[in-house]
Amino acid sequence: MSAPANAPSRPSPRREEILAATVRYVAEHNVSDLSLRPLAAEIGSSPRVLLYLFGSKEQLIREVLAVGRAEQLALLERSEIEGGSARATLDLLWEWLTDPGHRGALRLFFEGYVRAFGRSGPWRDFGTTSLDEWLPPLGRVLAGTGANPTVVLAVLRGLLLDLLAADGDDSDGSHDGDGSDGDGSHTERVHAAWRAFLDATLT
Repeated sequence: MSAPANAPSRPSPRREEILAATVRYVAEHNVSDLSLRPLAAEIGSSPRVLLYLFGSKEQLIREVLAVGRAEQLALLERSEIEGGSARATLDLLWEWLTDPGHRGALRLFFEGYVRAFGRSGPWRDFGTTSLDEWLPPLGRVLAGTGANPTVVLAVLRGLLLDLLAADGDDSDGSHDGDGSDGDGSHTERVHAAWRAFLDATLT
């Protein structure tokens, strides 16, 4: 379904405001089951306005997923600028991605990634697009280290997925610097595994 003929030809402040509110909404809900009516009620809009601004629910979801990818890519690019060495850059990236404040964005990313396996709907190219976006900057970060960017990305995402799976299992989200917090929490094991992987990979 294409955008209506009278839809705005370029992003408006209201459209951007609604998109940002939708991103926050789906970070706390299941984007796969997104329904315009409860979304509109939550963010102070209406289904008619949402369809006017985005053309279809599918297009709205695609834009929400694009924002989620862009947020993660921005963290990678910021890490690349501020990190210095490959190890410092990846440590900084891990710190930002595992910040509890980014849990919603991580859940949105992995939901979109899994739904992309169906090769249909707004998720159809989410996974391949994400790889195309992440591998070039990772390649720059790892240049000269001998590390394979595809392997590093796979381990990073696998451990982030484990971290999400551990949410709620640990009594708190704290972890100390050496990876041995004493209670053997799932969260700390994930952090320790990332540090061990970097130790073995970036020699």
